[in-house]
Amino acid sequence: MLVQEIIAFSLLAIAIVFLIRKFFWKKKSKKNCGDGNCGCG
Repeated sequence: MLVQEIIAFSLLAIAIVFLIRKFFWKKKSKKNCGDGNCGCG
């Protein structure tokens, strides 16, 4: 049970961090996709 809880919380944390980063990148980006690894696509 402990291993399943660790996996579940890890996936939840990764999902939350991904969503937060996505929103911050969306606010900062001004359609400047010439920097290479900006995640535009």
